[in-house]
Amino acid sequence: MTTHAGNTATDKEPDMTEGRTPRTSRTATELTAFPSVRAGHVMAGPQAVEAWVQAAWLMLAEGRAYIEDLEGGTEQPQMQQAAKLRFLEQLLDIDQRLAGRAPVDDAHCLAVALEYGMREVVDATGPELAAVFGLYEEFGGDSCAVEEIHVLWERLLDAFPGELPDRLVAEGQRDMLRTLRTWARLARAAGLDIGFLAPFMKAA
Repeated sequence: MTTHAGNTATDKEPDMTEGRTPRTSRTATELTAFPSVRAGHVMAGPQAVEAWVQAAWLMLAEGRAYIEDLEGGTEQPQMQQAAKLRFLEQLLDIDQRLAGRAPVDDAHCLAVALEYGMREVVDATGPELAAVFGLYEEFGGDSCAVEEIHVLWERLLDAFPGELPDRLVAEGQRDMLRTLRTWARLARAAGLDIGFLAPFMKAA
């Protein structure tokens, strides 16, 4: 038998089907958010600007939307389960972009995250991501574990190298416009056209 991470299962490895968080996994509080930035190893030049602006937009628009679904869907656990899977897939997409790789097709994001973990958004193995996102729960059941996801999200917001305004607060729209202007200046300074964000904005 093999685990999601592709390793041979042993008696000491966490069983993701027991209905509880594996004790061998680190919690969201113990994971390092954006480890490459903290270590000082980042991409250089226009590629870095484009990747980080894309990451900022995906977290601001897509990530916040999934978090809002998790917060507002307490009476609909199956909807929450779908939202947290999409959020995990979104983080994998961001991770790939920050690593300088071509984004993984949506249909494969979850499998890649559980097989290889993440290295740029957060330093987590596949089993650790499964534990944080509560994938040990029965899908379609009457509950949805989201507490660790909220902890992870706050850690990502705190560690992100830039502002990610909340569009739902009173001054959010003004902050959004200011942030977009900042991104446009960064793009121009790197010799880029901020138009590379257009497909993301249309999809939001």
